[in-house]
Amino acid sequence: MSRVRAYARWIALAVVLLLLVQIGLPYVFRNRRMRGYLLAHLEKSFGRHVEAKDFSMNILPFPEVEVDGVSISEDPAFGQEYFLRADKLTAGVRWLSLLRGHFDFGTISLTRPSLILVRNDQGRWNLEGWLPPASQTSASGGVPYGPHRTEITNHLQKIEFDEGRINFKTGDEKRPFAFTGVSGSVEQVVPGRWQLRLEAQPWRSGVTLQSTGILQVRGEVAGTSSRLQPAQIQVHWDKVSIADLFRMISGNDSGVRGQFALDGTVSIGKPEAGEAANPGIWKFSIRTRAEKIHRWDLIERSDNPSLTVKLDGVWDVPAGAARAETAVLDLPHSHFEGRASLKTAGMSEWDLRVKDSGIQAQDLLAWYRAFQSGVDEGLSAKQFFQASFAMHGRPLVWDDTQISSDGGEWNVPGLAKPVRVGPMQGGTVKAKFQILPVHLYLNGSEKQILPPAKPLKTKLGAEPAELLMQNQIEVRYQRELPTANQLFLVSGRLSDVADLFKAAAAFGRTLNAGWELSGGASGTFEKGWNSQAGSAHWNGTCTLTKARLQAVGMNLPLQMDDIRTAWSDHTLTMNIARAEALGATWNGLINVSPTPTGSAGDTSRWAFQLHADRLDAADLDLWFGPRARPNWLQRLLPSLLGNSTTLAKPSELLRRISAQGDLTVDSLTVEKVKLAHPSAHITLDNLHLEVSDVSAEWAGGMVRGNMNAVFSAPPQYEISAEVERANLAQFPWGAHWAERWSGMASGKVRLTTSGVGRDALLGQLTGSGQLWLKPVELHGWDVTASMDGTSPRTGSSRWASGEGEFTVKNRALQFDALQLENPHEKLSISGEFRFSQEMNLTFVREAPGDRKTKRISAVPVFLLAGPLEKPVATVQPVAAAQAKKQE
Repeated sequence: MSRVRAYARWIALAVVLLLLVQIGLPYVFRNRRMRGYLLAHLEKSFGRHVEAKDFSMNILPFPEVEVDGVSISEDPAFGQEYFLRADKLTAGVRWLSLLRGHFDFGTISLTRPSLILVRNDQGRWNLEGWLPPASQTSASGGVPYGPHRTEITNHLQKIEFDEGRINFKTGDEKRPFAFTGVSGSVEQVVPGRWQLRLEAQPWRSGVTLQSTGILQVRGEVAGTSSRLQPAQIQVHWDKVSIADLFRMISGNDSGVRGQFALDGTVSIGKPEAGEAANPGIWKFSIRTRAEKIHRWDLIERSDNPSLTVKLDGVWDVPAGAARAETAVLDLPHSHFEGRASLKTAGMSEWDLRVKDSGIQAQDLLAWYRAFQSGVDEGLSAKQFFQASFAMHGRPLVWDDTQISSDGGEWNVPGLAKPVRVGPMQGGTVKAKFQILPVHLYLNGSEKQILPPAKPLKTKLGAEPAELLMQNQIEVRYQRELPTANQLFLVSGRLSDVADLFKAAAAFGRTLNAGWELSGGASGTFEKGWNSQAGSAHWNGTCTLTKARLQAVGMNLPLQMDDIRTAWSDHTLTMNIARAEALGATWNGLINVSPTPTGSAGDTSRWAFQLHADRLDAADLDLWFGPRARPNWLQRLLPSLLGNSTTLAKPSELLRRISAQGDLTVDSLTVEKVKLAHPSAHITLDNLHLEVSDVSAEWAGGMVRGNMNAVFSAPPQYEISAEVERANLAQFPWGAHWAERWSGMASGKVRLTTSGVGRDALLGQLTGSGQLWLKPVELHGWDVTASMDGTSPRTGSSRWASGEGEFTVKNRALQFDALQLENPHEKLSISGEFRFSQEMNLTFVREAPGDRKTKRISAVPVFLLAGPLEKPVATVQPVAAAQAKKQE
């Protein structure tokens, strides 16, 4: 019992002493000598100058020192900035050292540390000389392994950290890369050998990252001054967004989405059996995998492509070169194998050689589908390619390439039979990479025996392509390796060009937005460009025979019997031998050229010379129809201008058209007006239409004029015309008009109107003009005799000349004082011809002499009113006639 009490007293005494020590420690650490003592031990442990803001110490449950605001200085050889900082440092104190009378730190824990890794101009890292060194190498030069006795300068054994950050510098330049959220430990397992266990999240400044994954590092390194050698490190990095991967590498979003993972092992100073150690060579084995790869604006699919890359090789640091003796790229159904090398000094030059590869077309199609929208789900391919190639330099330059295929079959939705692809052969010959002619059979016919392939010939040296069989397309390609000039050629002959548009739509390349073309076509096209300059253009010719074009906004299709188109240096020339449209047969020439450099907008300039046999407004109404008004332009223009959207305003679409040319027609009919051989010069630019130099034969005479239109909201029109020696009897005003009137008429008229559609245009039509008649006759009544009597007298009236002014308004042609003259008589006509085929004319006799003299009031007036087909004549006193007119 006494022993128990004795032990209890000693235990109680120890507890009291510990409590007293714990209470007194804050006062002890206020002592400058104690703070200096602790800083000296920290500097001994870290091997660098240490600064701290505050110290504290806990005795229970284990003795440990807590230091706030720790900053470890950098080696002056690597700069003046700090080497390591931490908000808080917790260091355990070794009991055994205390019992021996020494004060040594054990495990050190850092809270929110920040480490700066610096690489100087000599290629050395500031971390290399910090960790405690291992034992000296033996005289034989071998590298010792396992525990060895050594004189340890620093007593640092283990460092733990959490929520840390690692920054990088090259000399004095800060790099945009860093690791955040760093956690783990660095532990000295034997003197000079350190075990790493790290986890971190990659980061880049100035870029928003969402999913960079967790980078895990495991391994061992030496703390010698010979660049951490020997070392063996394993790296695992997964669940990385490909978008964030490219943002970290380049600082930009490449538009690629998917997941990325990496596993790798690097080692140095650990030779395999029978190998000599080389302190400057790192061995690496890297495995990377990317999956669910697709374009940023396309949804993720189960068939999105994936790839795996395997690299095994060495990195010779002193020589500044990395070599992958084994380089393998695997796709789900394809395989590439070769070797690669890279000069790591400045990432200056690549050398890549693939000696064996087998490529399935379904893998190529999967990659195409992942980056092209609108690809048909039913599109599939069966074709196998073999290739070998070598590249070097930066940018990569092709050295030797060979590619071949025995042909294959592509199932294209919309086509009755699969598209067969003939054999393909390509390779590098005399500093040129070329693919010899490849034949595509759109009718799905069996493989045909073809003549031996000839070297690819182009316009730089050569012969035109031979004519092909029906429903066959020939494709060629050439690239001049030194200059990067490229040439792509296509020749074909199709019985129905609609199959080509269906195939293009299946590949997500809709060529006919808002229009459909069917019928026979043949042609040759070539596209030349330079991959360095970035310029590209198509040249070629295409002939359409018995083709039909149906465009949105037109009720009927265009029949193109014989049209030849040619592209040359961004200019399109269309030679129309025969085409049927708008109820007419056309021929002529259309030229489309790009907008001159420096011009505003993205318009193309159209120049044309067109001729039609006949045009009739009634036929135009059949083509564009009442159901197309008033929005037929909104439906038609997007298809003709290559714009798939129909939501754009017609005025904005018209603004993209700049056209100028001449139009001739054998006959033009507008309502009851028939013009013979009309011709005009037409200019359309920036929503302004100008029709000038208009001339036509009408009513036995000539018509000349101009028209201006501004396609605002609503459209505005202004017309001016002159008529010379037109036959009154041929005026289109009623079936019996020629039976009533005859003579010759000339005149001038100026009209303005606005709106869309016939009713709106006629309702807003206003204008004025002058009229000259010589001679003029009215058949059916003798106006003079009728006014001499009290009732209308049958017969004819004739005047030698006449002239006057008129106005157009309220849907009528109105006369105020049209003067008719004979040697012994003068008449004044007032009234109107209405567009509704009605008339109301008043004939008043004037006194001889000056026209300005007063009218003879005693003589009655002659009235002619009613339908133009059958007007009614009456004779009334002047007062009654004026009263009736006012009514």
